[in-house]
Amino acid sequence: MKKKWIGIFTLLCMLLSFVPVFAEESRVFDYADLLTAEEEADLQAMCQGVQQDWGLDLAYLTTYDTKGMSVREYGADVYMEKNLGIGEDDSGIIFVVDMGSREAQIVTCGKAIDIFTDYYIEVIWEEIQGYLSDGDFYGGMVTLRDNIVYYCGEYETYQENPDAYVSPYQKESDSFLSQYQGSKKSKASMFTGMAALFSLAVAGIGVAGMRKSSQTIRPFTDGRAYLKENGFHLRVDQDTFANTHTTMMPIPRDDDTHHHSGGSWGGSSSTFSSGGRSFGGGGGKF
Repeated sequence: MKKKWIGIFTLLCMLLSFVPVFAEESRVFDYADLLTAEEEADLQAMCQGVQQDWGLDLAYLTTYDTKGMSVREYGADVYMEKNLGIGEDDSGIIFVVDMGSREAQIVTCGKAIDIFTDYYIEVIWEEIQGYLSDGDFYGGMVTLRDNIVYYCGEYETYQENPDAYVSPYQKESDSFLSQYQGSKKSKASMFTGMAALFSLAVAGIGVAGMRKSSQTIRPFTDGRAYLKENGFHLRVDQDTFANTHTTMMPIPRDDDTHHHSGGSWGGSSSTFSSGGRSFGGGGGKF
């Protein structure tokens, strides 16, 4: 009987020793209690899927208090506190919803900064903002996961052949550029036409004025009218070249260390530092 109780006690100790490990594996920190138990379980499974398929950590955080920090800084602080991130660069994303300020931020780290540039963060934010405004926090979080999976797939395709791949960022940039150039050409044509009409009007007024004034002029044929009374004298001026001196100056370049270039994939990523690490992302009010 004594051995039986010892065995049960040993088993309980083993089970309790695993509890912190399981808690640490959680990726849904719903401190504002915005989600149901079923929604939390679904999001937890989605986070695990992103980890396995794309090598990115994904976590969700809701709160009413960011402890005096900005929402993105609070997200970065929790990211480090919970030891989130995969690989040497701690790659991953934490999505923070602060009900106190009604602001949400997508905070990126590691290779997620390169994948989710400012352009893609803005596109994703526009999709999920409406869900949050309507109080559908679970729907917004699922939409975020769907976008992460989609753009990770696109980024993988881009890396296979960067020269042949045309990213969504490039498509929008080319469309904007063509519209801008077309607008610029039409404006140039309009200004050219207006300038031509103005020139014709000025020329017409000038000719009319000259014609009117010429009616009072009488011809004078004596050539002496064009001669100066005391004649004229020629004078020679001479310039002497001394020397020349050329000064060269380097042109300063912008070196903004708070941006990561994404090249043709998606422009650049704005970053900030926290705890010795670099984080990116973005978001806004909802």
